[in-house]
Amino acid sequence: MRRGFFMLTMTPHWTERCEEIRAWLAALPQVFIGSDFDGTLAPLQPNANDVRLPDLTRVLLQRLAACPGVVLAFISGRGLADLRRRVDLPGVLYAGNHGLEMTAPDGTTVLAPAPASAGSAVRQVQAQLTAALAHLPGVWIEDKHITLSVHYRQADEVRHPEVELIVRDVVCSHPDLEVRPARRIWEVRPAIAWDKGSVLRRFLDESGIPSNAAAFMGDDVSDFDAFRELPDGWTFAVGTDHRSDARLHLTDPQDTADLLRWIVEQRAAS
Repeated sequence: MRRGFFMLTMTPHWTERCEEIRAWLAALPQVFIGSDFDGTLAPLQPNANDVRLPDLTRVLLQRLAACPGVVLAFISGRGLADLRRRVDLPGVLYAGNHGLEMTAPDGTTVLAPAPASAGSAVRQVQAQLTAALAHLPGVWIEDKHITLSVHYRQADEVRHPEVELIVRDVVCSHPDLEVRPARRIWEVRPAIAWDKGSVLRRFLDESGIPSNAAAFMGDDVSDFDAFRELPDGWTFAVGTDHRSDARLHLTDPQDTADLLRWIVEQRAAS
């Protein structure tokens, strides 16, 4: 290989590692199964408000949560209340806003530490972005209270760079905030060292489960933070781009449902 170049390896499909995953499920008395929501469990929609968890996937998640020794967690960019409403499963762990708000072991809500001024800065940025983006059809701002999501999926593709420039220009004057990319979304959030990987590690520590007994599936760049927390666990990237830090890939949310069904069957047989 020539100096200065690197090769991107294509991650195999999960069915190519069935026997290894089967042995993993059979050997461990307790496993942690974590997942993103949009694009992983539920198909993406032009408008994020229209995303719904398929009925079959809900049934499979209910069955998985009822399996002995399974700790189930959902870690999403959605607000915590919104995520809990859409998943609607009791006795599982939830984290919203990329982990900035999460459930504690007793079910109460815990917030990641953030600068005291971040809340007022988010409100200021929301007002500024509402005015600055008003001329762009298809761009809308989702208020998640402690963060903002600037959605541009429905905007003309030639305007996407303009959206990024506007968002970054507005946010750069607020040192307590930062901009992070997601899938056709710009996330405006407190500038702290906390992400999906951080809350995944917290959930594992609280559950007393080592990383080699954990799995996580996700479809977005923000999920790569969670993948990196499980170097010896099972990680699944959802989508057609198989280049990621995940060990395996899933094609789409239907493929995720197939994996969940298979895990339930294997866990019940172990």
